[in-house]
Amino acid sequence: MKDFKGKTAVITGAASGVGLALAERLGREGCRIVLADIETGALNAAVERVKSGGVDAIGVKTDVSKAEDVEALAAKSFDHFGEVHLVFNNAGVGGGGAMTTWDTDVSAFKWAFDVNFYGVLHGINAFAPRLLKQNKEAVLTATSSGAGLVFPPTSPAYSASKAAVIALMEIVSFQLMMSGSPVKAACLFPGPYVVDTNLFNSQRNAPAEYKSNDQLGGGINSMESFQQVMEQMIGRRVDTTQPEEFADYVFGALMRDEFWIMPLHDRTEKALRDRFEGMINKTNPMIADML
Repeated sequence: MKDFKGKTAVITGAASGVGLALAERLGREGCRIVLADIETGALNAAVERVKSGGVDAIGVKTDVSKAEDVEALAAKSFDHFGEVHLVFNNAGVGGGGAMTTWDTDVSAFKWAFDVNFYGVLHGINAFAPRLLKQNKEAVLTATSSGAGLVFPPTSPAYSASKAAVIALMEIVSFQLMMSGSPVKAACLFPGPYVVDTNLFNSQRNAPAEYKSNDQLGGGINSMESFQQVMEQMIGRRVDTTQPEEFADYVFGALMRDEFWIMPLHDRTEKALRDRFEGMINKTNPMIADML
């Protein structure tokens, strides 16, 4: 996609972090923006912030784990702006859990998959038919994670849900190509370093049926607490990326029509190469340093 002026972008998880940074970046390029989020107060503030830059923007409260909410988001987006050209299924949660898979309560997996995977699936089901009928250049995206490609020894619920997103989006990309549609797919991997967002405190939005599980936060509720855990586990604090930096990268990747929207640094590139070469060579999995 080369021309963004007058295009409409729909972004879930848009009240903060990567979602809000994308809204502001695309707004500066002339896009009209639909911001969707589960947090009403934060969503309203984000809409006003985007609109203060002269951007035509609206907010729609959306729980992406509920298909009816995402269907309503799609209907409202098309009703309000007439057309949609960019869809960012970006909302996500950390999931949390214990240090091992077998000690992690199943509700942590359910929560991670309900938001991270089914939220994306609901977005595809709600928007893809409309985009195909519209029959204009458009991009349907989802946000995964490096943790869905090279698996850390912790966070099994989060990593598994993000790995499922990658598989789903690759299949959707193939299906769109086979249809001959001008609609394309893309998969986002925030980075190149850990992106400084509210993801570590995502348990604040967990519905009541999950909140009884005290594992949801995994003992981490902020970037600072994450850094403290990293110091204990690997002996150092890790580098971070600001959401605005990643949004700039996404914009460039969209202009290049890339599916893999994946900024890399040397360690992540080596970890990816080692993992897939290990699969080909049938060597046992090794813990990779990709932070």
